[in-house]
Amino acid sequence: MIRKLLLDKTGAAHLQFIRYFFVGGTAAVVDLLAFSVLITYADMHYALAAFIGYMLGLSWNHFLCIIWVFESRHDRAKELFMVFAIAVGGLLWTWLILYFLIEIANIDPVISKMVSQILVLFWNFTMRKFYVFH
Repeated sequence: MIRKLLLDKTGAAHLQFIRYFFVGGTAAVVDLLAFSVLITYADMHYALAAFIGYMLGLSWNHFLCIIWVFESRHDRAKELFMVFAIAVGGLLWTWLILYFLIEIANIDPVISKMVSQILVLFWNFTMRKFYVFH
């Protein structure tokens, strides 16, 4: 029972979401850490730092998703193209949220990044679940 819940592939959306939430959490740490280091120590603009952090987190997320969360239904090239297209959408949402929170609402960039991560989580899961790994 524990093995099935934790290790075996599953098609159950609620278990996939729990796993994706965990995977997304670790990817969010990778993303946020890179973002924070780049804006704090490299004095990088938040948009470029968000791009680099997002891509690092996305790579980590995709790797864990294909081995633990979802079962692929497409050839690898098509799957990577679809994940990339969804990532572009997620990145655009991230930039829009960051712009609004940092430039308009004058909220700290790291706090703004955390808010964007929570909101973009739902975009990424939904798009991957229904278009890539359905």
